[in-house]
Amino acid sequence: MMAKKKVKNTRPRDTSANRARKDKKKSLMRTGSSNGAWKGGTSAHYYRRKAGAGEGEVVHHKDKKKSNNAKSNLKKVIKAQHNKAHPEKGRKKKRKS
Repeated sequence: MMAKKKVKNTRPRDTSANRARKDKKKSLMRTGSSNGAWKGGTSAHYYRRKAGAGEGEVVHHKDKKKSNNAKSNLKKVIKAQHNKAHPEKGRKKKRKS
């Protein structure tokens, strides 16, 4: 019979030294205020995530204040319902001359 060759494991062992190297690599990423896309602590879609709005859904602020992102003030609705709640933001109707 032929002897089987041992296959060397190419994956590095999970040792504390290897974990320290991984952590060092992550620290090169710019996070928080050192990141160029930083917008003062909240993302543009923060309230969408907070309300749990998915694709095709719109977040309605019940008190109409965009700065009030309390979960009790947010309501996810479909676009048609939101347009009914805010007709002033919709398309202007053409007048007949």
